[in-house]
Amino acid sequence: MPWPFGRKPAVAVAPESEDTAKSPTARFAFKLFRELSRGEAASNLFFSPSGVMLCLALVYELASGETRHEMAETLEIASLDPVGLESEIAGLKSAFGARARAEVSFASSLWLGRQAQIASALQARLRALYDSELSSLDFAAGDAVSIINAWVNARTQGRISRIVSQLSPLAALVAINAVYFKGRWEKPFQKELTRGAAFHTLSGSIPHVPMMSQGGRYLYYEDRHLQTVTLPYEGGVSMIVVLPAAKSDLEQFRQNLTASQLESWTHKSKYQQGVVELPRFKVDYEAELGNALTALGMSRAFDENRAQFEHVHSDQPPVSLGRVLHRAVGDVNEEGTEAAAVTLAQMVFGSAMNAKPPELFQMIVDRPFLMAIRDDKTQSLLFLGWISDPR
Repeated sequence: MPWPFGRKPAVAVAPESEDTAKSPTARFAFKLFRELSRGEAASNLFFSPSGVMLCLALVYELASGETRHEMAETLEIASLDPVGLESEIAGLKSAFGARARAEVSFASSLWLGRQAQIASALQARLRALYDSELSSLDFAAGDAVSIINAWVNARTQGRISRIVSQLSPLAALVAINAVYFKGRWEKPFQKELTRGAAFHTLSGSIPHVPMMSQGGRYLYYEDRHLQTVTLPYEGGVSMIVVLPAAKSDLEQFRQNLTASQLESWTHKSKYQQGVVELPRFKVDYEAELGNALTALGMSRAFDENRAQFEHVHSDQPPVSLGRVLHRAVGDVNEEGTEAAAVTLAQMVFGSAMNAKPPELFQMIVDRPFLMAIRDDKTQSLLFLGWISDPR
């Protein structure tokens, strides 16, 4: 039976005054999601929350004073003591551990310019806690960009060949995190069932896209605001698809999303028999995260006059955070999903109510939707995205 069942217009997800999710990374993920998606409901959005967190937590280790406090608040780790922070980072790393039937990996690196130094004890901590590679690099050299891009290309299995096209001559250090995932569905979609179907975009255009289809027993939840289904991959990873009700205010829906809501929907999900139709899509997303992070309260780190990174020693003027770049790509098809993401942080010197679900459900993802790729054991969000146009 088609959904939704009621005839009343759907309303947006009710806002929550506080995100009560236990995971700091999950809370930060949805803060960043809401900021990046502000006013951009018609655009695709796709990033790796765990990758961004691992990169910025690496930079956090170098910060001091109010800069460190602001970063802690923004990253949702202010309430963690040193042991708690190490536990959070260890949990994120474990989500990328080796597994038999899926490829899930991350890599971190810190590239120090000629005039930047970090104390040996801190270098040891970064290597041990973040598994970070530390290298020296002359950022003014002609091959500096190609060296960094080659590192990114290798760590993402060739899915991302470029993260940076130029480096600031004032660069003090560059921090990079790369994430890679390739997994097969536990139950692949049959290619012969894929058909062209209409997808209703926010702009009003109705393109035809390849729509995959399968029936089975899935973890499923619905209320008058949305449907959500969990599609498992082999190897302990799952994709969660959240479809807002037709005629929802999508901007409001996105701005009200929190990690605790996603947790609530998945906890309420029950195994049910039904049919899922999901568009086949590819996404390539690239963004400068500086403005979003500043809006979330991390302004000092980017201000050369106020930034405090006393753990980076140099005879040059004070160090600040110049850019935070993120790029993520994903390919979702009948066999499974391949996705990769890279976050780069460049620091620079200063210039001087629920309805009862039916027995059988039908979930046709023919309009913009939220998707999350999550590690089943740790619940870490490997990727989070909003697909407005599968093309």
